[in-house]
Formats: sequence, structure tokens, C-alpha cells
Amino acid sequence: MTIAAAYLTSEGVVLGADSTTTVTGTSKASSGPSGVLQLLEHAQKVFEVGSEKSRLGVCTWGAGNLGPVSHRTVVARLADQVDPKSTTVDEAANKLKDIASPLAAAHKAGFVGYFLGGWNPGTREPACYQIQIPANKQPVVLPLGVGDCNFAGNPEFFGRAFHGYAPDLPKLLAPRLKELLDETVPANYDDAFSQAFRETAGKLVARYYKDLPIREAIDFVYSYLHISIKALKFRFGAPGCGGPLEIAFITSDRWFRWARHKGFTSALREYEDDS
Repeated sequence: MTIAAAYLTSEGVVLGADSTTTVTGTSKASSGPSGVLQLLEHAQKVFEVGSEKSRLGVCTWGAGNLGPVSHRTVVARLADQVDPKSTTVDEAANKLKDIASPLAAAHKAGFVGYFLGGWNPGTREPACYQIQIPANKQPVVLPLGVGDCNFAGNPEFFGRAFHGYAPDLPKLLAPRLKELLDETVPANYDDAFSQAFRETAGKLVARYYKDLPIREAIDFVYSYLHISIKALKFRFGAPGCGGPLEIAFITSDRWFRWARHKGFTSALREYEDDS
């Protein structure tokens, strides 16, 4: 499980994710039921497309790999097909879909998601796309608009903090209230409940100026990723999100840069005291 984010502003794109990979299935050492076998906390989910001076970045969530093919390899294959001088962000997103979707289907990877963002050659206009590759369904490529910040994977606690309630609250509350009303349930109950909930919940939303300056957009992404990781850490059950946070950004005047990035020795230093 993952918490991943993409924020498109007029200055550029911010991509962020946690570092936990959840390994599920049935252990060969046991005949027990399927479930979480391991939580590995130093996976990479944000990638630069190419080795240097790239104007494109990718963030992934969903399946941790595409069978024997890693997301790192998928992004490397994408880089081989991208012309630094001419490939648009839209074209790169569709190339990524065309590379990943056959692998996901062949290896029954389940749901795979990507954000791909950067800027277009010539105009330097920032753009970002969400690529969804569901199991047994056609993949889709969806554009983000300027000011859109999209959280994916496990956005439950983003929803709680931003919208003011848990995403499942309406569908849990409506039938329980109907039970309590018993025989006095009005004929228009479902529509009335939905309208009342929408109007009430709208007052709780943490509204903000959407086209933030890039540094504020980085802080926005970091804040909600951090909230999600900490909330899941202290809830009962395996925390499906965690590990070091990684955030990258691409601005219209510069190349791919890291705001937070773990080194390749991060697992070695996991329990060391830096003080």
C-alpha cells in the first residue's frame, strides 16, 4: 500500500510518496492464510525519467512491481523512448501506459498507478497526468488541471484532514440512521440524507488557494503525506504506508530536483542515532 501525491501548479509539478512496500501472499514456510508477509520500508516510488537534466518525473502507487519487472526498469524503458527535445508530457504519459499495461496484465500485477509530470518543450508549460492501470480493465490517462493536488493509494487520512470526515462516514451513517428511524423513514430519505451531508460537509473542507508557489506546494504535499504516515503508524494493524518520505519537483525553468530523497544507505542507517 502507498500514499502518493502529485500537485500541478503554474510554476511546475511536485511528486511525492512514502517508501513502504507491502509483500502479501502465503509464506512458503507456512500453510497459513494469505496476508501481509513483510513491510519493506526503503523502496523507491519517485523517479527521474532519465539520468540527468530531465524535465519529467514519475511517481507510482498500487502494485509494488510488474511481476519480475521493477518500476525502476519501467521508468528506464520510458526514458529510452523519450526525446528530450520533442516528447510532450502527454506523449510520455501514454508511452508509460503502453509500456506498463502489458506487463501488468501478463504478470497479473493488480492495480498499478502512476503520476507523470514535467514541462512541455517549446512552451515550458507544466503538465501532469495520472495513469491508471486496473486489473482486467482498460488503462486510462487523466490530466490534472493547474491547482489540482491528487492523493492516491491510501488517501484515507488526507481525506479526514482535508475534508473533515472519514471517506466511509456517509455510507456507514446513512443506513444506521435509517435503522434508528425505523418506521418513520420518509420516502425521500436517501436523497435528503445525501443533500444534507453534502451541504454540512462542505463547511468542513480545508479550502486553500490552489495555484500555490512551488515551495508552498512542496510543503502542502509533505504535510499531508506526513499526516497519513503518522496516522497509520499509530492505528492497529500493519501500517501500509511508511518509511522515508520522498518529494521531487520539476519547475518550468529548471530540471528534475529532489526536495527530500533517501540515499542508498538509508536501510543501513535505519536504527542509527545521528545525534
